[in-house]
Amino acid sequence: MSTASLISNKENTEPNSLPSPPKESQTFLPNQLDKMDIQPSPVLEPLPVDTRPPSSWAFIKGHTKYCAKSALNFIFKDNNLPLLINMIYHFTAARALIARPWKTTNRYIYIASPVDTTSRSLRYQIEQTTAVAVDTFRALGVMHFALGLLSALALKERRASSERSALTVLTMASIGHAWAYMSAYWQKTGSQYTLDAIREVGTSNILVMLMSVVALSKTIKRTNKFI
Repeated sequence: MSTASLISNKENTEPNSLPSPPKESQTFLPNQLDKMDIQPSPVLEPLPVDTRPPSSWAFIKGHTKYCAKSALNFIFKDNNLPLLINMIYHFTAARALIARPWKTTNRYIYIASPVDTTSRSLRYQIEQTTAVAVDTFRALGVMHFALGLLSALALKERRASSERSALTVLTMASIGHAWAYMSAYWQKTGSQYTLDAIREVGTSNILVMLMSVVALSKTIKRTNKFI
C-alpha cells in the first residue's frame, strides 16, 4: 500500500468537529451577606445663636480698634513714611534755626528787652545772653539739618540695613530731645520757654519720636537685628 493511500485513509477516519469556544469566567457570589450592626449617629442639637444686635459702645470700640490696627499696619508696612516725616520735620527745624535764629530766640525764650533797662551792665548781660541763645539755636539747626540729610539718604538707599541704622539714630535723637525738654520743665528751668515753644517744639518732637520708635521696633522685629 502506498504512502498516499495511508494518509488519505487517516484523514477519512478523523471526525469532522469544530473547535469549542473558550470558557467564560464565572463570578461566584456569596450565598449570604454578613450582616453588620449599624448604630445611628447621635443627633447634635444646634447651639443657640445670639441674635441680639451689639451695643453702640461695643460697635464703636470694635470698629475703632480695627481701623487703628489697619492704619498702623498700612503706615508702618514700609519705613518710607516715618523717614519722610523725619526728613520734613528736621529740614523745617533746620531752616527756622539756621536762617532766622534771632526770631526763634524771641519766639521761644523769655528775654528781657535791653532797651527797657537803664543799667549798662544789665543791658550787656541781656545782649550776651541773646547772642549765646542765637548761637545755640544755630548749632541746633545744623544738627537738625544733619538728621534730615540722614533720613533722605536712607530713603535713597532703600535697604533694610540703612533704614535700621537711620531709624536708630533718629529715635535716639528724638528721645534725647524729649528728655532735655522734660528735664528742663521738671527742674523749673523750662519756665523760660514760651507757650509756643511747648506747643510747637514739644508736640512735634513727641509725635516724631513715637513714630520713629514704632518704625524701629517693627524693623528690628522684621530683620532680627538691632544694628
